[in-house]
Amino acid sequence: MSTAFFTRWRLVCLGLLLTLAACAGAPAAPTAAPAAAATAEPQVVVQTQVVVQTSEPVVVTAVPQPTADPTDPNAEITVWVDSTREGAVKLYKEKHPDVAAKINISVVDRGQFPAKVLLFNNSGGGWPDVVFAEPELVTQVADASRNFPADLMPFITTDILSKFAPGANDPCMFDGKLFCMRNDLAHNVLWYNAPLMKEFGYTVPTTWEEYEALGEAVAKQHPGYVIGAFGDDQAMNVYFWASGCPVSHLTSATEVQINLSDPRCTRAAAMVDKLIGLGVLTKVGPFDPAFVKLANDNKLLMMPAASWYGEYVFGGKPDSAYYKEAKGQLGVALPPKWKDDPKPLTGAQGGAAWTMSRHTKNPKLAVDLIIWLTTSNDYQGTAPTFPAYLPAADVWSKTVAANKVYAQDPFPILKEAASLVDGAWSNVRYSKGPVFNTVVIGGLTEDKTVASSLEEFQKQLTAEAEAQGYEVVNK
Repeated sequence: MSTAFFTRWRLVCLGLLLTLAACAGAPAAPTAAPAAAATAEPQVVVQTQVVVQTSEPVVVTAVPQPTADPTDPNAEITVWVDSTREGAVKLYKEKHPDVAAKINISVVDRGQFPAKVLLFNNSGGGWPDVVFAEPELVTQVADASRNFPADLMPFITTDILSKFAPGANDPCMFDGKLFCMRNDLAHNVLWYNAPLMKEFGYTVPTTWEEYEALGEAVAKQHPGYVIGAFGDDQAMNVYFWASGCPVSHLTSATEVQINLSDPRCTRAAAMVDKLIGLGVLTKVGPFDPAFVKLANDNKLLMMPAASWYGEYVFGGKPDSAYYKEAKGQLGVALPPKWKDDPKPLTGAQGGAAWTMSRHTKNPKLAVDLIIWLTTSNDYQGTAPTFPAYLPAADVWSKTVAANKVYAQDPFPILKEAASLVDGAWSNVRYSKGPVFNTVVIGGLTEDKTVASSLEEFQKQLTAEAEAQGYEVVNK
């Protein structure tokens, strides 16, 4: 062979190597393809075939391989509920016999939910598919270590979301993702004994200043009667939340304001200290036997408490905690406001939600169940608590109106108060209640004032927040 031929051959080979090098690169990150990818249009790839002294384009077609669908519409799902909502899931199964066999119900203590998720993450299995829990618990399992809930936003229409009470699903929103849907609301209202108020000549207070003045009058004129309870963490939600006290005001995803020296905290503390000292605010909680006895003895004049107290606690039934008979004795009013505030604010005692696991193999069934549980008149229309979905709440209104324990139809007040929950009091990854019970309620048993416990409450809350990765702002 001639020297010229070898020269041309080396040049062709060099060109081939350069072409291959230019086409090479880092492999593309795999992307999830829909199940329909198996029928995708063929991709056309143009390659260059290099031969000695010539090159010609060759068209090669290739059909991409389908990506396996990780979901299974026939997979069973496990639903974690409390005993109260077990009947709701059973009702769904009754109404949907075609999928009933796919739904397994487990009655669990949802307080163990965050710890159980960590256990399941470590073992790589065992997660429930749907869980009934407060948004605070959903917040705790949405952190990086647990990463449990799925975003429901792609599955829920705007029309459905727009019909929930204003702000109802705000506690379920995390960085634009909807990690749960509210089942019910537990906003506070002011319950009062209508016959006693009339007999004593008292006016239902509309401000906390009037509430305090009423307490002073009751202590003088009707000793032995009470206007509330301050014996557990419900008191924090009733008195401090309604005052706008920054116990857990998120300023960003990683920063929280905790400032117990804020005037909105100290005014609430000063009021309850005075009322506790007068004996009209008890040092025991609303379910303590001593407090239940006061209610049964008709010594409970009024009480700021959750909307579910009407049906669950006052009741008007033989097995109710407070009122064993329904005699039109229970009145309801909007929660009081502080005189200098533009409108009433209220806290809440619960109000849970339904969340879906990102691990579920059957999201279609899980989402359908969640939508039905939160919006169906079949369940929510006769549910024991105020439905977060307002069309169902309007149906539920007939349920409460039929209870003869009420002095008037309670629904208009309950519905209006549902929009007064202070959204600044945020769901955070640390638990406020146990710290409040230890420091503030525990201090009362040692004859300390609520005001004197705020500094230690601040210190321990700050430690809890920082342990969960928050930066704490105290101004």
